[in-house]
Amino acid sequence: MNNEIKNTLDFINKVMQQGQKEYKPFFAFLQRFEELRKKTEAKSPYHINVIDELHANENAHSRILAKLLQQKTVYNRFEILESFIEYMTEQKSASFYKLKIESPIITQETERIDLWIRDKTYSIIIENKIHYAGDQERRLERYIDKTIEKGFSIEKIFVVYLSPRREEPDLQSWGKYKNEFRERYLNLSFSNDILHWLKEKVLPNVRLKDVFLRSAIEQYIDHLEGIFDLRTINNKVNMELRDFIKQELGLSGTPTENIAKLTAKQKEINKLNNQISLLIDETIKESDKPFFKEWQKESSEKYPDLQSVYEEARRMGFIVPIDNSTSVRVSISFDNQLYCQIDMDIFENQNLPESVREKTKYLLPRKNNNNQIWKYFDRFDYDSVFKCFQEVMKTLTEK
Repeated sequence: MNNEIKNTLDFINKVMQQGQKEYKPFFAFLQRFEELRKKTEAKSPYHINVIDELHANENAHSRILAKLLQQKTVYNRFEILESFIEYMTEQKSASFYKLKIESPIITQETERIDLWIRDKTYSIIIENKIHYAGDQERRLERYIDKTIEKGFSIEKIFVVYLSPRREEPDLQSWGKYKNEFRERYLNLSFSNDILHWLKEKVLPNVRLKDVFLRSAIEQYIDHLEGIFDLRTINNKVNMELRDFIKQELGLSGTPTENIAKLTAKQKEINKLNNQISLLIDETIKESDKPFFKEWQKESSEKYPDLQSVYEEARRMGFIVPIDNSTSVRVSISFDNQLYCQIDMDIFENQNLPESVREKTKYLLPRKNNNNQIWKYFDRFDYDSVFKCFQEVMKTLTEK
């Protein structure tokens, strides 16, 4: 089912309570649509997809894409990465055609970047929005700054925004870089570009002996087709739903008139979805605020001599001295996911001491090459993330 519809249904009551009266007719339409969808879905033929059953989130999609792009032959050819860059070149040849694959490093969630391709002379930042997550404040700007810190000149940095249907990033996400990346930015959609690329460019070229690679790609294609209601097995169900929409919207005019009505309804949906995204952000902040505040208060009583790094509803923690010349930041924060972390981001030209990594390797198992180690938690698992923070603080401050 379309993820916008899922999110909308989850927040219908909340939005209506906040006085969004102009949306009531649409909610009624949406409720009738959902009731029909459930009835028709119950009549659908049996189908199983492993990725469906694992309820893949955005991080899972990033991991799958990273694993595909990391594919390498015995002759050291990154064939799927080559295919991906070739596809991007076809879409925006003026800026991407000079990219050559030499010794790429392809990572997922390093420095919080969904997908990050770094080669000798260029870097590609890939932001994954498969499930319509909102753009965090100045996110693309932060990713670009982080890539520059790694030694790449701004002229050698490229940005790819992977959206469901070629939605554009929020203007604020670009920060100071919007104009700078006009020629080195590409918006690709999962529903069209990624599916087309996998089906027409990648899968036909997979060797017969690469059984698991072929199976993984076939499962992922099917999963994406399921997300966007493109599975042929569901053609009958989709036809019933489209007939319902035609009847509800009165699509009995000329093609031009019908397109105008559909476009108007789509704009209404987009407007509503924007409001829901704002409401989600507000609700999350209100949920986080008392926990972050109470954690900081409780911890400050225990560590009165340490400098706080508290940011309302976003971060709590301390600057913790490690030796006479080095300190680290220990914090709980939220950036799409809830996590406990040790990092050096606020200190210039310093790397995380190896002794800190060693002491906390079981508490904070995820790491990047230079200055961050962390552990993710379920979005509202406040008790577990605070317990982890306490254990990290105890480990670093005990003499």
